[in-house]
Amino acid sequence: MMLGRTAERALIDGLLTGARDGRSDALVITGEPGIGKTTLIGYAIENATGLRVLTARGWEDESEIPFAGLADLLRPVLDGLPGLPAPQAAALRSALALGPPVAGDRFTVCAATVGILAAAAETSPLLIVVDDLQWLDASSREAVLFAGRRLHADGIALLVATRNPADAADLRAQHVPLSGLSIEDVDELCRATLPAGPPGAAARLHAATAGNPLGVIELSREHPGTADDDGVTAPYVPPGSRIERALQARLAELPDATRRALVLAAAAVGGDTGILLLAAQATGLGLRDFAPAETQDLITIDDRRTEFRHPLLRSVVYHAATMDERCAAHLALATALANVPGDAAADARAWHLATATLSPDETVATTLQETALRASSRAGYVAAARAFGQAARLSLGPDRARRLLRAARCWQLAGRNDQVLPLLDEALPLTTDPSRRALVQHMSAYVRMWRERPDAVLEYLVAAAEAVEEADPGRAALMYSDACIPYFMVGDIEQLQAVVRRGHELASRTGGAPQLVAAVALAGGLTLAGERQAAAELLLAGHAELRLADPLVRAQDLCHAALTWIWLEDYDRAGELLDRVVTAARAAGALGVLPQALGIESELHFRTGRWHDARVSAAESLRLASETRQADLYGLFFAGRLDAVQGRPDDCRRRVERTMSVAGRLGVDCMALYTGHELGLLALSEGDTSTAIARLEEVRALPVVAHIHDPAVVPWVFDLVEAYIRDGRTDAARELLDELEDRTGGLWAAAAAARCRALLAGPEELDDAFRIALESPGCALMPFERARTQLCLGERLRRHRQRAQARKHLHDALETFTRLGAEPWADRARSELRATGSTIGRSADALPRLTPQELQVALVVGRGATNHEAAATLFLSRKTIEYHLSNIYRKTNIRSRTDLAGIVA
Repeated sequence: MMLGRTAERALIDGLLTGARDGRSDALVITGEPGIGKTTLIGYAIENATGLRVLTARGWEDESEIPFAGLADLLRPVLDGLPGLPAPQAAALRSALALGPPVAGDRFTVCAATVGILAAAAETSPLLIVVDDLQWLDASSREAVLFAGRRLHADGIALLVATRNPADAADLRAQHVPLSGLSIEDVDELCRATLPAGPPGAAARLHAATAGNPLGVIELSREHPGTADDDGVTAPYVPPGSRIERALQARLAELPDATRRALVLAAAAVGGDTGILLLAAQATGLGLRDFAPAETQDLITIDDRRTEFRHPLLRSVVYHAATMDERCAAHLALATALANVPGDAAADARAWHLATATLSPDETVATTLQETALRASSRAGYVAAARAFGQAARLSLGPDRARRLLRAARCWQLAGRNDQVLPLLDEALPLTTDPSRRALVQHMSAYVRMWRERPDAVLEYLVAAAEAVEEADPGRAALMYSDACIPYFMVGDIEQLQAVVRRGHELASRTGGAPQLVAAVALAGGLTLAGERQAAAELLLAGHAELRLADPLVRAQDLCHAALTWIWLEDYDRAGELLDRVVTAARAAGALGVLPQALGIESELHFRTGRWHDARVSAAESLRLASETRQADLYGLFFAGRLDAVQGRPDDCRRRVERTMSVAGRLGVDCMALYTGHELGLLALSEGDTSTAIARLEEVRALPVVAHIHDPAVVPWVFDLVEAYIRDGRTDAARELLDELEDRTGGLWAAAAAARCRALLAGPEELDDAFRIALESPGCALMPFERARTQLCLGERLRRHRQRAQARKHLHDALETFTRLGAEPWADRARSELRATGSTIGRSADALPRLTPQELQVALVVGRGATNHEAAATLFLSRKTIEYHLSNIYRKTNIRSRTDLAGIVA
């Protein structure tokens, strides 16, 4: 019976109409138990004419079964599996127990969910309904919400109901909190459920329940004549307590056998009627004992499933039972499941045994461990973590420590580092083997360095590494190598040098993986110290091994090596390593690997003059970092720097604020170096030299700057020199240039220094100074830097009235700035050209007008990908690609893919 909810029904009608018209959108309904969420979902399903309806519901007793909800949701559309990319299809088959186990990045299943739903929507618009999201298993919830964020123009309506708004907070959707019914609607509901009710019953029920429909129905079944007599003045009582008491009163009226049967039903996993009746028979009960509850509309029974009429009723039944009654119910259900084939039955049996076992029991712990192993083999890491954790509670001694460690690792793979540290803290005192202790400490330190002030973690990590040097030099080497991360965070470059050298020394004794990891860490440390040649030799020695390493298993090492190659200006080798990581991650749907790789790829594209690609990589890095709950500092910085030079000052400042907020939370003090450079470059791009100087002098004053001896790491210093010159502070510029004489080992630094010297040159030296700057190998290495030098030369030539010569250099600079989308710099070049007498219009380049997502689609499709290939690459649907292409064509005023290829090229 639907009463009221006019506004909510209108929103649902709009959601369904949008899907019929080819749009995708989501609606989240939130509210307390009994408020009417499921009733509204029923309204949506009844009115979904022309839409294919896919449903899933969270069940409290199934919340530990990985992908249980997703299996229900996708079962009708599994014929689309063969059309998915092979790694995604294999991961989804594994997750749904339709194929062999495939462990790996849990987001591969998320990507596959997007693909299979989009394929289903090709033939008919979809209504996807998820009720009781709060009880949907974690793996299914993650996949559904990920898909909801990725669908745009597919004709898919997503309707979610949950108690807690936070459950779907990261879903782009309209969130609708349900309040109670009006007193008029309560009156109508009373007349339907209590035809002979006394006068004033509706007012008293409304006051007592705040209009909660379930509360109205349950309390109206009490004796209204004995309720509060003072009508609407009755004090408000929170609905949960009144409803619960009403339900308990109804249960008390049932026969004892029926109440015992209901406890069995409340304890059952999945509500399978056959299993439930087997367990009932084992305890002397039968189908007849469920009949009174069915008659009282407390449960529904059919040949497949037994369900409570409302989840709150199940909770009341279960928690009203004694511990002995609950344990007996779980044991009976475990016995009934013993001879049922299949992993699902084995997992359910293991949980029933564990729930019924109140003291350590190795047999039960082993059974539950097998459940954990099955879940982790299917990338169901949350379920695996919980199973390992419960198995640990039933274990003693070393077995307990080992299972706690496995649980912690699964929580880590699930992206839930908040759950990791308590388990490791519990495992450490139980672990006596030095190598195992070091492993626990290493895991703990790695998690803590992203959750606490890194300086607090360093002492712990280094002390643990020192303690295990003799027993396990390989582990110690890995710990020292990881210590370089927090040392860089706090800007202690001297100590960073010490630990990476010690790590490399220890790793040389062991060889294998520790040696490669330590070599990459040391190469980065050497580069920071200005020892470029030694760093390059070290990286080159390990490059062949890095090229052969599994790019997903060793993604972090490949990314760190690539970043060091970028600092060393070997862009080909950097690109080779990053391409391996990004390509493998996209093919496997390993989204968790991509944020770091794409952030560093953005830096590579920036330096090599592929700024549209740089913007796309940074934007995708940020988006995926948010979706996979990772820190997004790489993407934030690289995106903010592009904003600074491409004329998006407000976006740049917002990103700087966000960067400093994240950095402050994580204790990453060194980010002041990056954000200060961003703001200084922004001011320089806007022609505000005084602000540029102020910001860049703040960078110069940072303690960390004195210990970074290679200007290419964070290239701020020559921007300050140029700002000094443009502000007329030539003495300050010369002084800073003189300080840099022994730090210009790289090609870019030499070219930038040459440009600054040319800016300081007198009229008679100008031609030679700029010729040296332009012919410098580093000037050709980075197109933006070359264009800046050409702009500087053109400006100087015009001021010396050599207008014809100035025009050539200014035209070249303008062409490069325009291609890069560096609009503030292009404006300066145009202004100078006009001052020479040239007539210059604004650029017709439309790519900068595209959103980052549109730009990404334009680049992928413009370089030859089909819509299907683009969708697979970008983890979007084909219709979403088509939607973005239509916007791209409109904004760029083109009509074909050939035209798109032309403007992308």
